[in-house]
Amino acid sequence: MFECKDIAEEASNYLDGDLPLGKRIGLFLHIVICSCCREYLQQIKQTISTVATIKPQEQHSTDTQALAEKLRAISKGEP
Repeated sequence: MFECKDIAEEASNYLDGDLPLGKRIGLFLHIVICSCCREYLQQIKQTISTVATIKPQEQHSTDTQALAEKLRAISKGEP
């Protein structure tokens, strides 16, 4: 019988359908009886859906030169 730790280790593979049939069935049976693991998988699905919808894009306006100078000053003990 599979345990919660097995769900945690194989959640991604389970959701992607990348498991052998026997293991997939075993994990499914555990999910049927374990509400915590059902909720865990639902949270992962929701996270994947949210990230896929939002498609975050990095936008930075950091002045890297000023940051580098500040870090150099800090490393030298300057205020």
